[in-house]
Amino acid sequence: MKLPPKVHRKGPSLYYVEKNKWTRLCAADAPEHVLHGELWKLLRKGVDTLGAVMDSYKVRALPKLALSTQPDYENIIENVLRPFCGHMHPDDLTSQDIAAYLQMREDEGHGARGNKEMAVLSSIYSHGMRIRACVSNPCYGVRRNKEESRTYYIHDDELRLALRYASVGLRHLIWAAYLTGFRQRDLRNLTREDVMPEGLRVRQSKDGKHEIRTWTESLRKVVRRALTRSKCQYVFTNEYGQHWSLSGVQTAMRRMKAKCKAETGVTLGWRFHDIRAKADSDHETGLGLMRRYNRARKLRAVK
Repeated sequence: MKLPPKVHRKGPSLYYVEKNKWTRLCAADAPEHVLHGELWKLLRKGVDTLGAVMDSYKVRALPKLALSTQPDYENIIENVLRPFCGHMHPDDLTSQDIAAYLQMREDEGHGARGNKEMAVLSSIYSHGMRIRACVSNPCYGVRRNKEESRTYYIHDDELRLALRYASVGLRHLIWAAYLTGFRQRDLRNLTREDVMPEGLRVRQSKDGKHEIRTWTESLRKVVRRALTRSKCQYVFTNEYGQHWSLSGVQTAMRRMKAKCKAETGVTLGWRFHDIRAKADSDHETGLGLMRRYNRARKLRAVK
C-alpha cells in the first residue's frame, strides 16, 4: 500500500508527521480504509460544524473575491446561513434540505435571493471539501428557482424626475451612467487618473478590460462639475465629496424616489442598473452594451 503524503511508518504503527510532530494514526497492517478514516478525522479536526467551515471560508476564501462582493457574502453568511445550518455537521446537510430551502424562499417571494444564498453556501462547501471538512457538496445538482430577466426601460420623463429630485452627487452619477453606459461600480471607482485627454477611461469590473468613452459636451460638463465637488482621488463623490459606497448609492436612490413620490405622486420603479439599457437604446448609434438582449429599445417598460 502506498502511503499518503506526510504519513510514515515507525515500528508497528503509522504516523502523520508535520513540523516534526508525530501523530499516531493506526497499526501499520491495518486495512487501507482504516488508515484513510483516521487521517480524515485528524485533518478535519476543528471544523466539525458548518459554522467552523464558514469561519475558515471568511478568512481564507472570502478576501479573494471582488471587494464589492465581500460585504454581500458576509451578510448572507452571518444573517442567513449561520442561523440556518451553522450548527450542523457538514455532511449532515442533504440535497433535499437545499431543495426545500429554495422552495421556501420561492414561496416567500424571494426566489432569486434564495438562489444567491445557496450559491454562497455552495462556495462554502467547495472550500470545505478543500480543507477536508466534508465529503461532497449537497448544493450540486439541485435546480435553482426560475429567475426572469429584468427588462425595464426608463422613459425620458422618469429620468428627468430622477435628476430633479436626486442629490447633487447622485445626479452626477446618474447622468454620467446615462452618457457612458458604464456600470455603477465602475463609475464609483473612477479616479482622476482615468480622466484622459481623449475621454473617460474605465477598467470594467466584469471582465477587466479597459474601455474609453470619448468626450461629448455633456460628459465633459458633468465630469468637470463632479471634480469640483470631489475632495479625494475619485471623480464621482457623495454629498461630502468622498468616495461613493454601494450602500451610499442605494440610500441616495431611496431618498430620491421617496422625495419624488411625496412631491409628484409618481413612483419610480427602475433601478440604477436599468440606466445601462437606456443608455444603449438612446445613444445615436447604440453603445453596444445590450445586444444579447436584442437591444433595449425593443424592450417594453415594466409597470
